Amino acid sequence: MRALQLLLLAAVSVCSQDLVGLYLQWQSDPTTTMTVNWVDLHTNSPLDLYYRRVGETAWAKAAGAKFSIADTVMQGRRVELKNLLPDSNYEFNIGKSIEKVTEGWRFRTMPRDLNRPVRFVNGGDMLRTRLKLDKATANAGSLDPDFALIVGDLAYANGVSSNRWVEWLKSWMENAVSPDGRLIPLVIGIGNHEVKGGYNGKPPQDAPFFYSLFATPERRSHYALDFGEYLSVIVLDSDHTVPIAGGQAAWLDKTLAARKNQKFVFVGYHYPAYGTTKAPKEGTALDSPRSIAIRQNWAPVWERYGVTAVFEHDHHNYKRTHRIRQHKRDDANGILYLGDGAWGVQTRTVPEPGTAWWLAKAEGRNHVWEVTLRANGTSTVRAVDIDGNEFDKFVIAAPRTKPVE
Repeated sequence: MRALQLLLLAAVSVCSQDLVGLYLQWQSDPTTTMTVNWVDLHTNSPLDLYYRRVGETAWAKAAGAKFSIADTVMQGRRVELKNLLPDSNYEFNIGKSIEKVTEGWRFRTMPRDLNRPVRFVNGGDMLRTRLKLDKATANAGSLDPDFALIVGDLAYANGVSSNRWVEWLKSWMENAVSPDGRLIPLVIGIGNHEVKGGYNGKPPQDAPFFYSLFATPERRSHYALDFGEYLSVIVLDSDHTVPIAGGQAAWLDKTLAARKNQKFVFVGYHYPAYGTTKAPKEGTALDSPRSIAIRQNWAPVWERYGVTAVFEHDHHNYKRTHRIRQHKRDDANGILYLGDGAWGVQTRTVPEPGTAWWLAKAEGRNHVWEVTLRANGTSTVRAVDIDGNEFDKFVIAAPRTKPVE
């Protein structure tokens, strides 16, 4: 597997010499579609994408559309491939068809049901140095995930630095690759370092790179993505460009109500309700307006309908909470909050044991979360550090936290 991956990456480096970035997303059904995005510096670069299912001989051609990227010279191209077969491998190339197995790129659609385990990785807070980001992202790719759920603080560009986005895009293209050479699709969320001026609620135009680079469902920073009848991922905006209360909270209630029969539901957003470094004691940073708003407007909703787990980041550590319900520890029916945003950034100091009642485990360690879903309703969750070492593991036995009656 590793030899094939290195061979494919070497070929990609030749094929992609003019590319700044190449990344995959879903705007709609992950079992039958794939959105391919690519970025370069050439106004007249190709718009056509050629693709075929692995093993087939005929090529299909899809015309991409141009998109601008903030106020930069970078040129974006995007095409959504539709009517694909579920759980199938495809190969593709930009500008021309290919004949050799070592040319071009590969992706895989999602299965329609859990006829095999489905695996994804999660994290946030990514780019400190390019060297560390490359290592962290390659480590995540080595876990062979079906996709990566990344929620906030990707390039640390603060809405203005195109150079940092170039570094992030290149790193993702070159390192977010599975052992068999597949590109790993992104399910993306927004953080404070995507926005000009930091945390407080800003309009979408103050996050120009996020909104131009990423084609999310409904082109919003909060959305739901459904994988057959076995998984829904709910991505939220923790007051970076959309307020926590009001319309987003009402949307969340309606969205979870419509998915009350889904087997697995995971929620992801950036700023935490239950943090580590920035929230060592109740009555201090824990009660920031943003954390209070999340606990008051969002937590009751996922307690009402039940979710499998919640991912939140921003604090640059590893975190697993006790199960929490109604702002109290509830080992039987509470919700796990997992984080805390340490993909590739410098970690921080965590509270002393016993200081923060909500913390079951916390440490300053770079890591990703790996989640494996199985047809029997269990999800195995592992924390894997930047060197590939597992340092926490548990099984969520029930498919959903028990809803409030």
